[in-house]
Amino acid sequence: MWIFTRDGFFSIAATRFCQPGEVAVRARKIEHLERMMARHDVTADILTFSESDYRYRIQIPRETFARILAEEALSLDYNSFKDAMAESEASADYLRVMFATWAAVHKMQSQELPRD
Repeated sequence: MWIFTRDGFFSIAATRFCQPGEVAVRARKIEHLERMMARHDVTADILTFSESDYRYRIQIPRETFARILAEEALSLDYNSFKDAMAESEASADYLRVMFATWAAVHKMQSQELPRD
């Protein structure tokens, strides 16, 4: 699962390194994990894999990840995530990647024939 949040971009998976009942929350920027962990009161060691696809990761119980998702959903206070992020203090590189992803998915939609 990929998710973009106010804290950053994350890839979540049950990797081979996870124990039963755990998920790996992976990030390309350590500060994304640090912000997410601080905002959601998560304590875990941030592991660094310099040769891996996602350099930084934490392994947490699935229930903790489910709580994070629920808190994210309950904290929604914007009409448009894209607009809210454009007005945020997010780094330029994060905004660039996020908007490029939005544009790629928008292009996919625009190439589809309407089903009306």
